[in-house]
Amino acid sequence: MTIETKDVRVGLKASDVGLIAMLAFVVMFEGFDVSLTSTVLPFVGKAYSVDAEGLGRSLSQIGLGAIAAWFLIRLSDRFGRRPILISSSVIFSLGSLLTILMPSIETYTVVQGFTRIALVSQIATAYLIVSETLPPHIRGRANGLLGACGSFGAALPALLLAGALDTALSWRSLFLVGAAPLLVLPFLWFYLKETPAYVAARAARAPRLSIAAEFKTLIAPALRGRFVVMSTLWFIVNFSAAVSTFFFTYYVLNERNWSATDIALIAPFGLISAFLGYLAVGFLMDLIGRRWAAILFFAANGALVMVCYSATDWYVIAACYVGIQAMLATWTICFTINSELFPTQVRAAANGWCHNLIGRWGMVGAPLLIGWLAKQTGSIADSCYWLALSSFVAIPLILLALPETRDSNLETETGGH
Repeated sequence: MTIETKDVRVGLKASDVGLIAMLAFVVMFEGFDVSLTSTVLPFVGKAYSVDAEGLGRSLSQIGLGAIAAWFLIRLSDRFGRRPILISSSVIFSLGSLLTILMPSIETYTVVQGFTRIALVSQIATAYLIVSETLPPHIRGRANGLLGACGSFGAALPALLLAGALDTALSWRSLFLVGAAPLLVLPFLWFYLKETPAYVAARAARAPRLSIAAEFKTLIAPALRGRFVVMSTLWFIVNFSAAVSTFFFTYYVLNERNWSATDIALIAPFGLISAFLGYLAVGFLMDLIGRRWAAILFFAANGALVMVCYSATDWYVIAACYVGIQAMLATWTICFTINSELFPTQVRAAANGWCHNLIGRWGMVGAPLLIGWLAKQTGSIADSCYWLALSSFVAIPLILLALPETRDSNLETETGGH
C-alpha cells in the first residue's frame, strides 16, 4: 500500500541547512522538558509530599496540556507555521522559568500543563516546517536529525541532575535550562520563513477551515481511514512512551536501590543511543520506508521495556534503558507520516486532531493506570512490564491499514490520493 508521487532529486540548499540548525535547537529543548518531568519525579514527590498515585495524577494532568495544544497547532493552517512556532517557543521558555517558583504540586501541575501546550505546539510545527520545506527523498533523514537533537536535550536532565541537587535551587535549577530557546528567538524572528507549501496554498486561495469544517474534511471518505489509523497510532505512541520512561527514575530509585549518581552514569550512554536511534530511523525511513521502520522500532521498544522492568541486575536494566532511548525515535516516524498523509490545507489540523486531541490521551491515561496498578500491586515494575505490551499492538495496525508515504511531494498534495 503506497502513495505514488513524482520523485525529483534535489540537494540541500544553504538556507535548508540554516533552517534545520534553528529548528534543531528548538526541538532539543522539547526533549529536555519531557525528560525533565520524569527525571525530577521522585524529588517532586518528596518536595510536595506526594506518593506514586498522586504523581501519576499530576503527570496525567500535565499531559492534558498536550491535548489542549490541538487548538494552537491547528491555527498554523490559518495564520502560518512561522508565527505559531515563534509564539509557542516564547511561551514554553517563560513557563519553564515560572515553574521554579511554584509552591505546591497543584501550582506546579498547572504551570507545567500550560508549558506543555507550548512545548507540543512548537515541536509539531517544527516537524511540519521541515516536512513542507525539504525535498521528499531526504525528508526522513532531516526529521531524524531533528529527533536526534531532541534526544540530546532529553539526556541533559539525567546528566545534570546530580550537580543540580547540590545547588540552592536543587532540582528546580534544571528548569532554568528550559528557558534556553529564548536565545534563538532573534534568529527565528529574522531568518525563519514561511514554508513553500503553505505559501502556495494561500496563493491558491485554499480555504481557511473552521473546526467543524476541519473535522468534516478529515472524516470524509478520502481521508477517513488515514485519520482513524493515525489517531490510533498516536495513542499507542503516547501510551507506550509514558510506560517506558515516565516512572523509570522513580522505579530505579525506589525499587532497585539506585542513586542519582547511577542515573548520571548511564545518561551519556542513553544520549549516544538516542542520538544514533533518531539518525538511524531517519535513514531507515528513506531506505526501507516509513512502515517497516515503524514496525522494527515498535517491536524492539516493547521487548526492551518488558526486560527493563522485570530485571534486577544493574547492567541489564542499564542496557535496556540505553536501548529504550533509541526506540523513542518512533515519534519522528509518526510526525513524518502524519505530515505526508494529509493535504496542505488540513496538514497542521490533522496533526492536531490525530496526535493532540486524540492520541495524547494515551500519555494522560498511562500514568494514571500505572499509578493505580502500582497502588494495587505495590510495584511500579510490574505495572510497566505488562503495559509494555501496548507497543506490539501497533504492528498489525501498520501492516494492515497504514499506507507507505515515502517520497510523497507535499507541495502538490491535494488529499485526493
